[in-house]
Amino acid sequence: MESHSDRPIVRFADSMVGRALMEQVLRYFSAELIGAEHLPRSGGALLVANHGMNGYDGFVLGALVLRETGRAPYWLGEHNLWKIPLFGRIASFIDAIPGERGAAAEILRRGEIVVVYPGGIDDSFKLWTEREKLQWGKRAGFARVAMAAKVPIVPVAAHGVDDMYTVVAREPWVGRRVLGSSKYDLPIAYGLWGTPLPRPAKVTIEVLPPVDTSGDPGSAEETERVRSAVFGAVQSALDRGV
Repeated sequence: MESHSDRPIVRFADSMVGRALMEQVLRYFSAELIGAEHLPRSGGALLVANHGMNGYDGFVLGALVLRETGRAPYWLGEHNLWKIPLFGRIASFIDAIPGERGAAAEILRRGEIVVVYPGGIDDSFKLWTEREKLQWGKRAGFARVAMAAKVPIVPVAAHGVDDMYTVVAREPWVGRRVLGSSKYDLPIAYGLWGTPLPRPAKVTIEVLPPVDTSGDPGSAEETERVRSAVFGAVQSALDRGV
């Protein structure tokens, strides 16, 4: 894993390119933020959200958080993606790090905002028939990280992100050959006018009340309490809509 000394001196969100790109993304998706009062203005916090294909929703979320609070988040990514040549350098530039508990807890303890998508590939590559249904399974690593770092979890429901693409199936060859597992089967999908470009779907980021993470991260029962509270909050918001 890259050390923090290898990271760019100027963060992507603070660069002219980064700010210009984020503003364009907000316009393209007619992005709106609700529940802004739940975003922390200081101190560490773990934002936990549902995920859309190709990560455009991440740019939307990051840009809205930055605009509202002046704070640029860090991102936890699927650690196996760092095996892809050059991916790590690109990810580092946009403030992403491999999703490993130690690194995540370190950043949270120093008072940063960190974003994680517990569903990862499963959530972002889900079929059109599964849109707005979380594909997190029973993953609870995010709960343990926040509990260990003693920071709150802020659930986030990203409405509209599954309308950017129509995923009709997943191919069974390339993804698993490159990364070694069927979970990486690539989506067969189409976006704007049947192309790989995303549709300009309206995206509404709904920030939900923080979840208390006090307790022992080594306790399965206490970890499940936090996990299920976050899962339930996000899924309920997606079911309700905006």
